Amino acid sequence: MQTAGKSRKTRSTARVLATATVLATSLATTIAPASAGTSATQAAVARAPAGVSVCLGLWAAYNAILLRHLGGRCSPLGTYHIHVWGGGRDINYPTYTYNSAIREFSYTWPVPQGTNICAELWYHKPGGGYESWGLPCEEM
Repeated sequence: MQTAGKSRKTRSTARVLATATVLATSLATTIAPASAGTSATQAAVARAPAGVSVCLGLWAAYNAILLRHLGGRCSPLGTYHIHVWGGGRDINYPTYTYNSAIREFSYTWPVPQGTNICAELWYHKPGGGYESWGLPCEEM
């Protein structure tokens, strides 16, 4: 796992805390529509620890990614989108509404093993503009 712009010690500490948060908040998961196969998603999640930064978790394995917007009022309520890139791909996924419940999205992401994948969670500010609420990276 590699979180953009942070030292190795900070990433290690963040990884431990974020993994604990993900495990604790996984008890009340709200699942959004998924486009990747369930087995690929389960395999990606089973490969903990995942890349987690602020309010966004990213798992990458077996040509699939799982994105998790953490629950418990991790970030402001409202409209968000997630930007994902890596391995020659660059996609802004559709907007969705966050209401403090965990939101999960899974997608196929066919790139070679070892490719670094990054995702950024963007909050759509009511007065206009965007605000980042997480930028995790994970190796496929």
